[in-house]
Amino acid sequence: MTLDERCRAYQRVMPDGLFFSHATAAALYGLPLPRSDRELLHVGARRPRRAPRAAGIVGHRVTLGEGSVFTLRGLPVPAPVEVLLELAGMLGHDDLVRVGDALVRRTDPLSSMEELRSAVAGAQGRPGIPTLRNALEWMRARTDSPMETTLRLALVRSGLPEPSINHVIDIGSGRTAHLDLAYPNHLVAIEYDGDHHRTDDRQYHLDGDRLWRIEKRGWRIVRINRSHMGHSEEEAVRRVRDALASMGRNTPL
Repeated sequence: MTLDERCRAYQRVMPDGLFFSHATAAALYGLPLPRSDRELLHVGARRPRRAPRAAGIVGHRVTLGEGSVFTLRGLPVPAPVEVLLELAGMLGHDDLVRVGDALVRRTDPLSSMEELRSAVAGAQGRPGIPTLRNALEWMRARTDSPMETTLRLALVRSGLPEPSINHVIDIGSGRTAHLDLAYPNHLVAIEYDGDHHRTDDRQYHLDGDRLWRIEKRGWRIVRINRSHMGHSEEEAVRRVRDALASMGRNTPL
């Protein structure tokens, strides 16, 4: 059964006023999560109600204001920014950054940086908030994928400057291109190729034309895929560092 199907099955017996929360709500929203036991459903109850107890259910007692539960595809869930606050007690720093980036992504964002800052500022005393407060400083709007976020974090931690996100350039004939990550001052573009860049025939041909046009504008393109992201992303960082050096930047070793 899919997550939606399992939630709908439990919804038929779920007491009124309860809602799907934490990792379950995040997955329903399509937010990136680390691998975990997806068979468990997280269900929240507003204080002073008791957390639900049942096989396959992780119950939570939460403090949640009236009007803070919404319907997503017919399923009750907290607002997206509340889900981030809930996840603070479950996830580590980098996973929280990936979730935050996904909330304020370039396409169909679920929140804004202003909303995230306001929510975190008002959440003192909740589990994991110190970690979330630190993660908030690393979150950026207009991202496209969790792997791009992971790569950006790796580049900064390696001592390289923080790259621009979805930098827009003119590629001629009235067309523009969004670069996943970029160092505009050095004309270095970093493109993360997910599996769809390989398996989708139309995407493959569009990529070829787009990258050719970017290179014609004098940019050096670094293409990164999942195979470069192992061992603390060392290979991906090395390729970006080499590209910057080839374009005239004296990068630290």
